[in-house]
Amino acid sequence: MGVLVICRGVPTLLAPAASLRWFERTTRTNGRIRVLGAFVVAFGATLVWAGASENGSIDLKAQSTLAFLLSLIGWAWVVIGTPSMVLFPSVCRVLIRAIVNAMLSSDATALSRVVGLVRVVLGVLFIYFGALAL
Repeated sequence: MGVLVICRGVPTLLAPAASLRWFERTTRTNGRIRVLGAFVVAFGATLVWAGASENGSIDLKAQSTLAFLLSLIGWAWVVIGTPSMVLFPSVCRVLIRAIVNAMLSSDATALSRVVGLVRVVLGVLFIYFGALAL
């Protein structure tokens, strides 16, 4: 998970406009959004499984913080990704296009770079705490 977060954050940090244009081109059609949504739902389910299978319990007191965060992020991806990207991709496409156009039209490169830096730091933290949990 940490490597994926870092791989998504570095392009935003180094080339925010190109990264936003790539994301807009990637989500241009409903079919592409559904494919992306299928990946999000599958990856979210994997995160839920990884967080819940630590000790076989869904008791919050028995889980580590990392397992709880993985389960929480996984459930969020499954719950948000299924309706927005798989069932109603046109609504998701309109939202993505509005956000990307707002970020490209204004001088939001500093904000994009900060978001990329936060992603890289979060990815490093996921890798660090994941290695500690081994």
